[in-house]
Formats: sequence, structure tokens, C-alpha cells
Amino acid sequence: MRSIKSLSLFLLSAFGISLALLGAAGKLSIGPAPAHSEPPLAARPQLEATWAAAAPGRVEPRGRELRIGASVPTIIKEVQVQLNDHVQTGDLLIRLEDDELKAKLAAVKAEAAVRATERDAMEVRGTALDRRKAEDSLYSAERNAFDARLELDRLISQAKTNKVSIEDVEKGRAAVTATSRKLELEQANLKRIQGEKLPALTREEAALAAARAEVAVVSTSLERMRIRSPVNASVLELNAKIGETAGTGGDSPLLVLGDTTRLQVRAEVEERDVRKIYSGQPAVVKSDAFPDRTFDARVSVMARTLGAPQLTSRGQRKQTDVEVLEVILDLDEGVPLLPGMRTDVLFKEAEAMQKSSVAKTE
Repeated sequence: MRSIKSLSLFLLSAFGISLALLGAAGKLSIGPAPAHSEPPLAARPQLEATWAAAAPGRVEPRGRELRIGASVPTIIKEVQVQLNDHVQTGDLLIRLEDDELKAKLAAVKAEAAVRATERDAMEVRGTALDRRKAEDSLYSAERNAFDARLELDRLISQAKTNKVSIEDVEKGRAAVTATSRKLELEQANLKRIQGEKLPALTREEAALAAARAEVAVVSTSLERMRIRSPVNASVLELNAKIGETAGTGGDSPLLVLGDTTRLQVRAEVEERDVRKIYSGQPAVVKSDAFPDRTFDARVSVMARTLGAPQLTSRGQRKQTDVEVLEVILDLDEGVPLLPGMRTDVLFKEAEAMQKSSVAKTE
């Protein structure tokens, strides 16, 4: 019995020693660390904040999109442009119904001619004669400028069907520029003469002035029937169709123009991040359409006041909505982004940029 107890004690002692040795071996192991073990804290890379702020944005043409509508609800007679056409300032885009106004213009011009004949029968001298000559020159310049615009409209329309050459169109543009400059000179000349001491108008002179004023009113009304491009731009959206009634509401424009030679991003920065944004600040633009690419941008314009968000608003505004600062960023030329794309804008931090520049020079 005693021998059996001694053997048991020996086995238990040997088992305990084995466990101790195994534990020590685990602590003293000099083999490679397991793959899932973390490196020492000192060996971990120090991550540095890169972005000062982030904001939603939307790509748009330089100078923003121009939504063009009609001044009066009337029938569309001509549509002179197509989608993606490039137009210049003053080019005719759409002509509305104007037959009645054309007839009225012819009538008032005839009336003005009769009144001019009656006035010319009355002889004047001195400053009164100078005023008469200046008024005649101004009226002639107004008619020439108006007619030059109509002629350019005709040339552009015929150039689309190759009935006239591009050189003819450029001559028409030059004529519009020349007549407009002449009109400005005649306006300045008449204003100078009117600053002198002049005799009162005679009955014939007053009648002629009234007739010519009517010509100017009808001409302005007729010009309103011709929708022209206010800037050099491309046609981004075209909703006008011949025979339809042109609407005057801003929600349904006849066409949308924009300068797509350079694009910009309009971002909305939350109030808490306003202090981190400054003019000239570099930024990065990301779009879901190009998930593996980023596009450089730079802050060009900052609003002077906060306002309601427009890019993310949906429905009626709530009192808890955050005010935002509108910021415009210029994009580099040749980016493949399209107007209307929604983006994320990441503004670079100034201190991080300085450290990065120092690191590159070293």
C-alpha cells in the first residue's frame, strides 16, 4: 500500500513539473509572433488629420446655370438652337409670335416719317437746329442698330442650312457692334446738347418726338419676342418646341445655358466648420460616378452670410435645420464631371498642407 502511495505522489509531482515547464516555455518562446498580434505602440504609424471639413456639393457651369424663360405667354414660332449648341452673347435663341407687332411697327414708323416731313417745313437756327440734327442722328442710329440685329438673326438662321457662310455671319456680328457703338455716341451727343439753353419745342417738333417715342416702344416690345443669349455659353437643356405656348414660370424654363469650358462646384459648409474655410483653400472633390478618382479644386468665392441648405433640402424646412455657408470652388480644366452631379467636397487643412510641403522639400 505504501508503495502505491509513493508511486502516486511521484506521478503527481512529475505532472506538476511538466505544466510549469510548458508555461515557462510559452513565456520564453523566441519564435515569430502570431500573425494576428498587434505591433508595439511605438511602431504603429501616427495618423494625421488631413481634412479640415467636408461638405456636400454640386457640379455646375462657371457662373452658374442660366434658366431662360419667356417674358410673355405666347406661341413659339422659331427655335434657332439645338442641345449642346454653343451660342454667343446676343445670338437669337427663340422667336415668339410677333406678326402683330411687326405690323404695328410699320405703322408707327410711317407716322413718324409724316411728322418729320411736317417738322422739316419749319425752319430753325442756332441751338434749335443743333438739337434737331442730334435728334435725327439718334433716331437713325436707333433704327440702324435695330435692323442690324434683325439681319444678324437672319444670317445665323441661314448659316444653319448652309445658305450663307460663316464669314457672312461674322460680318453681321461686326455690323451689330459698329451700330451699337454709333448709338452710344449719338446718345451722348444729344445729352450734351440738351444740357445747353434751348428754345421750347414747336408743335411739329413735339408731335415728331411723340411719334418716334412710339416707334421706340413698339421696337422694344418686338425685341422682347426674340429671346437672345445673355452670355457666351452652351445649351445644356432645351424644352422649347415650335407651336407650343411659352411659359413664363421659372420652374419650366424654355432652355438652360451654361459655360461648360470651365466647371465649378457649389458646396454648402455647415456653420460649425465655417472658421476652417478660407479663400484659395485647396480641396478634393469626389463623385460616385468616378469612385476611384479624386479631382483637385480651390475655393474661389465665399458667401458673406449663412442661409438655408439647397442641395440637401427635401420638402418644408424645419426649425432644427442647420444654416450653411455657400462656397464656390473652381475645378481644373478637362475634368470629366458633368453639370448637375452631386459630389463630396473635402477641404484640406492648412497646417497639414504646410507640413506636407516641408516634408517634400526635405
